[in-house]
Amino acid sequence: MNHFIAFIALVGFILSLVVHISALFGIDFSDHLPFILVLTIGVFVIYAPFVISSQIHLGERPKFSKIRDSFPNWVIVIGIAIFIYMFINFVLVMVATEGGSPDIWNDKYVLHSHGTLIRELTQAEYSFFKANEIRGLSGHLLFFYFIPFAYFKFRKKSNLPLNSDAPKNNMLVS
Repeated sequence: MNHFIAFIALVGFILSLVVHISALFGIDFSDHLPFILVLTIGVFVIYAPFVISSQIHLGERPKFSKIRDSFPNWVIVIGIAIFIYMFINFVLVMVATEGGSPDIWNDKYVLHSHGTLIRELTQAEYSFFKANEIRGLSGHLLFFYFIPFAYFKFRKKSNLPLNSDAPKNNMLVS
C-alpha cells in the first residue's frame, strides 16, 4: 500500500511540476480548472494516510533530528530546497500580482483585492495574472506532494515495534 500511495504522490508531483513550469512560461491553466481542482484535492487525499502513518511511526511532534534520521540525507536536502523554493515563489507571485486577484467584473478584466478594485487589466495582463495564480498554487502543490512521496518511498524502516520506548537490546532479565 505504501508504494501505491508513493506512486500517486509522485504522479501528483509530476503533474504539479508540469502545471508550474507552464505557468512560469505564462500559460494560463485556469481554463482547465477541474484539472487544477483535482490536483488540489489529491493533496488532501494523499495527506490523510501520510498524517496517520507518520504519527504512528514518527510520533505526533517529532523533532527534526528524528525526521532527519528517518530519511536519506539527499531526500532531506531536496525537501528543504523545495520548501525554500515554495516560499520564494509565493513572495514572487505576491509581488507579480500586486497583492491582487484577476477577475472579470461587468465584462472588464480587473485586478482586485478582497473586492476593492486595484486597476483594470488588458486581456494579456489578465492571462498573465491568472497564470501567476496557478503558479502560486502549483508551487505549494510541489511541496505538499513531495512530502508524502518521500515519506512513503524513502523512510527508513525501524526494527522496533511502532512507538516503542523499549531498549534497543533484547536482553532478558530474570
